[in-house]
Amino acid sequence: MAVSTGNHVYYQMLCAASVGLIAFTASVSLAFTSPALPSMHKDPDFTITKEDGSWIGSVVPAFAVLGSLAAGPLLDTFGRRSMIILSSLPLSLAWAIIATSSTVKGVIFGRMLTGVCVGFQAVAGPVLMAETIQLELRAKAAFYPAVLRNVGITVGYLTGNYLSWRPLAWVGCALSLPSALILLPTPETPYFLTRSGRRESSLSSLKQLRQDSAAAKKEQETLDESCRSVKTKRAGLGDVLRPPNRWPVVTGAALMLAQQTTGVSTVIFYASSIFEAAGDSAYAKTASSLLSIFDFLGTFIGLYCAVRYSRRSMIARSSIGVTICLSVLSAFFWTRELGGSLAAVIKECTFIPLLALMAFKCSLSLGWGPVPWVFIREGLPSSVRGVGASLIVTTSWISAFVVTKTFQWSVSLLGIHTTFLCYALLTFFNGYVIQRFMPETHRQSAAQMDRFYLNAAKEKEQ
Repeated sequence: MAVSTGNHVYYQMLCAASVGLIAFTASVSLAFTSPALPSMHKDPDFTITKEDGSWIGSVVPAFAVLGSLAAGPLLDTFGRRSMIILSSLPLSLAWAIIATSSTVKGVIFGRMLTGVCVGFQAVAGPVLMAETIQLELRAKAAFYPAVLRNVGITVGYLTGNYLSWRPLAWVGCALSLPSALILLPTPETPYFLTRSGRRESSLSSLKQLRQDSAAAKKEQETLDESCRSVKTKRAGLGDVLRPPNRWPVVTGAALMLAQQTTGVSTVIFYASSIFEAAGDSAYAKTASSLLSIFDFLGTFIGLYCAVRYSRRSMIARSSIGVTICLSVLSAFFWTRELGGSLAAVIKECTFIPLLALMAFKCSLSLGWGPVPWVFIREGLPSSVRGVGASLIVTTSWISAFVVTKTFQWSVSLLGIHTTFLCYALLTFFNGYVIQRFMPETHRQSAAQMDRFYLNAAKEKEQ
């Protein structure tokens, strides 16, 4: 009987740590604008308008769409691990372009390239984890992207308190490479190798990633059966839109769209601006930093829930919490606009937005923050995982761009109170609808989910 050395856990955790660092650098990229835009406006050697700032803030999710769309075909052609390693180089270059730019156009170009790379890695990371991490280690592996994603936001806010925007960009440049270096000792994913006709290489990869040779051979047999049941050619858009794949892919896209309509991206991008709108610009940076720290702590609550509770129940609980928090924010700003004695009292209570956004972050961690990304790892059929993840993440970036780009417009036209009220109503509606039709993936392996979708499609045909 083979004896485990524990090395299989080490290699799986290296993959998870790499995906965690990808999430980390993506968060740094998204959080960059919150401290950087005020710094740019104060820079005597740099000219920037309010409209320029809007584009700098929203161009990353806009161009992440291109990276996400390209990810599916590239991952299926060249491999998950290889493409993650290669994509770290242009990401580092993008940050260097931002740091050395003398004009807004240069910064926007750097942010465009950042968006492409971040969008690509946002697809590649979950696919890599889904195809390397065994079911028993899924909870441990989820720790890395969940925690490091919020650490990235915290680092972005905190360093912004002490660094101007150029040194902050150099920090982003330095942080872009470790995710690739960590992957160097790890193998390519077994599913990709098997699907590519390299069965022996797949078995060798599994022997590195699993407890012993017996476990590796057993899983290889499952992969062989899975790959025989699907077309040998790479999956395309038509495969995604046909049963049994349509239901999970549409669900994943709906989750991503609903996640963005909670206003999560606007809070990340415009945290300082929201606190300034509350009436106290002096503590805007400090409040943003406190918010990011609380966001980090809330991650552990989310991880606890992800281990114990179903994904549907997480969405339901998170929707209630987020709706309440956004409603409190709406009521705060609405009362300020009314005038009178109550408004005078509210104007002195500038801590209310901070408390509401802290609770908002915690509520997101209960469901809307992690579940859409967890669904990519747990819920996509093996045969369309690459292209399916590409379409789902593309939906996320498009909706993030629309929400962040229209935030300032919505505040100017409708008022900040109405804007947050709309987010609250959308969150409640989406939570009610989505958690009723999404497939449950908690404690289900990839093979189990594949069989579940096939059986569901057959039952529907009958």
